[in-house]
Amino acid sequence: MKTPRIACVIGSAIVASILHAQPVTDDFESHPLGAFPGGEWHDISDRVVDAPAETPTMLVVETVNAQGQPTRAVQTNQAPGTNGLYQYVSPDTAIHHLRMNVRVDSMHSANAGWPVSMGYSRYLGEGDVNANPQALIYVWTGRVWNLFLALGDGRPALDLRIHGPQLIVGRWYTLTLDVDVKTGRFDAKVFDAVTGDLLNSRSQIYPGWDPEVDSFTSITVFDGGDVNSPLQGQSTIDDVYYSTELEPDCQVDLTLDGELDFFDVSAFLTAYAAGDLDVDFSNDGVLDFFDISTFLFLFSEGCP
Repeated sequence: MKTPRIACVIGSAIVASILHAQPVTDDFESHPLGAFPGGEWHDISDRVVDAPAETPTMLVVETVNAQGQPTRAVQTNQAPGTNGLYQYVSPDTAIHHLRMNVRVDSMHSANAGWPVSMGYSRYLGEGDVNANPQALIYVWTGRVWNLFLALGDGRPALDLRIHGPQLIVGRWYTLTLDVDVKTGRFDAKVFDAVTGDLLNSRSQIYPGWDPEVDSFTSITVFDGGDVNSPLQGQSTIDDVYYSTELEPDCQVDLTLDGELDFFDVSAFLTAYAAGDLDVDFSNDGVLDFFDISTFLFLFSEGCP
């Protein structure tokens, strides 16, 4: 009796996602205070089985943005359980690009859950969101940003440190997570939302990625709380942007100063020597002559 219901749920998700041929953009300014944002957003509670939380699990609040200006944003509840939201996107795309501003308002050193995760999920129509295929940037004990990839079907999950400094509670960050659906390459970046400086980054090709099977049907934000613990973190998100195209940038401006010079070459050589796949310009998962050649070609072409 379950199969028709699952097919119906998945079919509804795909139909709904057609609405998002255009980029998803939401700064939450038009949503009423003290309520769940609504519109195309859905409360994560309807995908939670193992740790249900009191609904609504996220509310629109008045706060200040990274520049210290008044703004509206969405904040998770501190109640135990899983709090968050999601929005359908089409699985039939070559690229997923998600960007949002995130502020962790409180977290705890005890393993009582993670205060925020953002990224993608594929809902299978049953079970708990935490057990469904997903790709997420999240922060855990030690205030460390991580990239978590779990594609299911018995394949191992990857829990990877996103290299860079620890998170500072109360500070705004801009998180981006890009997925190349053809290759299974994931690019996670953490920026200082005030200065725009790149703080943390990690690139990973998921072993065993199958573009004929693996896909994501929603962008999502949710926390993980121990229902038996009163210790719950809290986070706020703002300025969500999702697109099926990568934002134009200058790949070889490795120092992010808007100029191509000796320092970018030096940064490339240092990263290459360290085996850092952030300079895997040929996108094949290894560092070799082709990455050097591609870097030199792009460097000679200049930035947009």
